[in-house]
Amino acid sequence: MCGAMTTHGPTAATRPLQNRQVRVLRRAAGIPTPEVFEVIDSPMPDPPPGGVLVRVINAAVDPAMRGWLSSEANYMTVPDGAVMRAHGVGEVIASDCAAWPVGAAAYGWFGWQRYAAVAASDMLWPVDLAVAPAEAWLSIFGLNGLTAWLGLIHLAGPKPGETVLVTTAAGGVGGVVGQLAAAERLHAVGLAGGPEKVRHATADLGYAQAIDYRAAGEGLGAAVAQACPKGIDIFFDNTAGALADAVFPSLNVGARVIQCGTAAVASWLPPPMGPRRERDMLVKRLSWRGFVAFDHQALFPQALERLRALHAAGQLRAYDEVLDGLDQAPGAIQRLYRGENRGRLSLRP
Repeated sequence: MCGAMTTHGPTAATRPLQNRQVRVLRRAAGIPTPEVFEVIDSPMPDPPPGGVLVRVINAAVDPAMRGWLSSEANYMTVPDGAVMRAHGVGEVIASDCAAWPVGAAAYGWFGWQRYAAVAASDMLWPVDLAVAPAEAWLSIFGLNGLTAWLGLIHLAGPKPGETVLVTTAAGGVGGVVGQLAAAERLHAVGLAGGPEKVRHATADLGYAQAIDYRAAGEGLGAAVAQACPKGIDIFFDNTAGALADAVFPSLNVGARVIQCGTAAVASWLPPPMGPRRERDMLVKRLSWRGFVAFDHQALFPQALERLRALHAAGQLRAYDEVLDGLDQAPGAIQRLYRGENRGRLSLRP
């Protein structure tokens, strides 16, 4: 439980006087550009009543942030003037909560800043930095790993020998999906952008085959059909748009579509026009499921237990890219959408 100050770290006199933060200036039109943000120094906060002060070790950069900063309706919004919302891994340096003493490490909603004064409810779960570094707790043991496990294992219900196709196969979520698919004895095929990501997908991420969608161009549908001669049983889609259009003709009867993201669609106002898939839904008896990981929080402990077991057995590895300094934060989402990252992208404030 949380109550009166239970533990103390550095006193107010010995803590830094300034806290560097990235704040939102305005709504983004499409992919957020550096002009959407400002990097500022603000006074060092104290823990809120019943909360903690955290030194942020790593902060996430996620594709979903594009939607959080859009003027279009979304499941989450970061308002203008606020610190950019983000998951992070950090260490408690001052506490007014017995459950989170000084020195505890946690995964939580810490934002793009060096220090985060947060309520106990923003501290999502403890992390063990002796098991893996902070960036791995943001990837395979964080929202990327949870999203991959929930979508593939819990929602899609895979059976050994089935074929799964994954878009953005070498990305933060796609890279975990591939490794989980290999552990479940699935035939995993990935779509990735460029020869290096194709190589990474097949050499490191569990994919039996990967297709360079940029090189395939208008022949992508034929390339997918050739790579999946028995058809596709599970389609784990992170992009929507033209890539998904090329995949649908290869879906088997009874295939499960897991809609994890829509990164390839620039705007949904007005809705983009493309092939209608209602007939596929009917004739092939497809199931098409959209999901947000935090709708399934009751399953997080089960998922984390399985992810940690796979990591301990050498069947799950973290692949991360860390940007040093918050000055790199304003352009980080663009970097993600240009496909310049390798694996989970994060910031070291």
